[in-house]
Amino acid sequence: MPQRLRVCLALCGCLALLSGCAGQPTVSDSPTESLSSTIPGQGPSSFALPYSHDDTLNPFAASTEVNLRLATLLYDSLMTVDAAFVPRQALASSVKRVDATHLAAVLREGAVFSDGSAVTLQDVTRSFEFAKASANYKTLLSNVTAAKADKQTRRVIFTLAGADPHAEACLSFPIIKCSTVTKEAGKAPVGGGVYRLQNTDVGDTLVANQRYRERPQYTTIGLRHLPNSDAMYYGLSAGDITYYFNDLNSGEIPRVSGANLAVDMNALLFVGIHSQHAALSQPAVRQALSLLPDRPALATGAYSGWAQGSSLPFHPAWKSVADLALPVAARDLDGALARLTAAGYGNAADGKPLNLQLVYCTDNRVRARVVTLLCTQMESAGIQITPVPLSYADYMARLKAGKYDLYLGEIRLTADMSLRPLLAGGAASYGIQRSGASAVAYARYLNGEIDLKAFLDAFSEDVPYIPLCWLSGFAAYDRRLTSVTPTGYDAYYGIAAWK
Repeated sequence: MPQRLRVCLALCGCLALLSGCAGQPTVSDSPTESLSSTIPGQGPSSFALPYSHDDTLNPFAASTEVNLRLATLLYDSLMTVDAAFVPRQALASSVKRVDATHLAAVLREGAVFSDGSAVTLQDVTRSFEFAKASANYKTLLSNVTAAKADKQTRRVIFTLAGADPHAEACLSFPIIKCSTVTKEAGKAPVGGGVYRLQNTDVGDTLVANQRYRERPQYTTIGLRHLPNSDAMYYGLSAGDITYYFNDLNSGEIPRVSGANLAVDMNALLFVGIHSQHAALSQPAVRQALSLLPDRPALATGAYSGWAQGSSLPFHPAWKSVADLALPVAARDLDGALARLTAAGYGNAADGKPLNLQLVYCTDNRVRARVVTLLCTQMESAGIQITPVPLSYADYMARLKAGKYDLYLGEIRLTADMSLRPLLAGGAASYGIQRSGASAVAYARYLNGEIDLKAFLDAFSEDVPYIPLCWLSGFAAYDRRLTSVTPTGYDAYYGIAAWK
């Protein structure tokens, strides 16, 4: 498993799952074709998906992203996460809080695997142990330390390292029949998902699981050995596959003529700030820097519309944020100048010049376009930004050594929306003070002492880092296919209803 796939959060080049769409010959520079543009009526007569026959379909051992994505078809989970990033019950009939650091998940009555055997509490706890030890799920479960079965109540008690009001979403790891574990290429443990794997002499297929709670429109799905995105693109063009998904983290913007749609990914592009810098230690200066980016222009100019500009530390599509009806943070040059002047910087006659270096990683060419646009937008307030392009190794070395003023980074939040990697001294906390106002407010939010709105207010006052855009994924499919509903955590979400 490439390290970039194994770690769900990353800075710049470490967010890769798919290799991108370089060299694609047809043109569609933005996500203009959506579900409404598909041809109504009869869908495709057959359905096929990409996979790698050289890799296992065991979700805890798969080393290719294409096979790992198939896990949501082959295996059920206690919870699933929908398009609004909300956890929904699946194998769990309920998930309740015992206290701040314990969750009780009740296993649904009558839950069975595709072979008809009952899903047991031991299958759940052993699957948790496999997931916890797996590079594919260990980040999702980083705050979940243990799972213990309670046979009398048919519950599994999950222990958290720290309070988390959204921990239910972490229970979205696959549940396998543990007595059937295999890591053999082209094989899979028994699961309880909407499909099961069928190996034959003429090829591998997915066959509808007759015991699943929904009956899919397509009872059989062919599997085609297309292990990278270029092969998938040409496979779709040639009609070898019906659908493929690309999370676009490589920086290659899709250029396709078929039906496609943008998928909200929980992946943030942001500007990190060295809070020990003399000027940047002042909240007013950090606020000014956050007011200067034209985020919609960044999303359009750098990502051709495959991103959504936002100043929020959480995805604006997340239901908990959307329900707050927060105002959209627009570029505010006057507000930025006022804050810079109050801090002694900017265009005022007696203001000190503010010259900053911005380091960024060159392993994704879209970042150079982002940096160019940012520098232009900052210059309007008299701030001089010197861009410093670096290899990934040099970029990480500079961050670890604290040799930067600003840096361009990316992070993918786990399903529980955890900001611990940024605000609690985690792997992405470069330049952020663990005792800063945002970190303190976030700890209070996790502990239930303040609500989400109060935390967001504290964040906007403190600005420990500058959110720019939430990046989109890309789903391409046969024009005759309708009701396609992928999500940022499940490329095949709701596939039972796809027609």
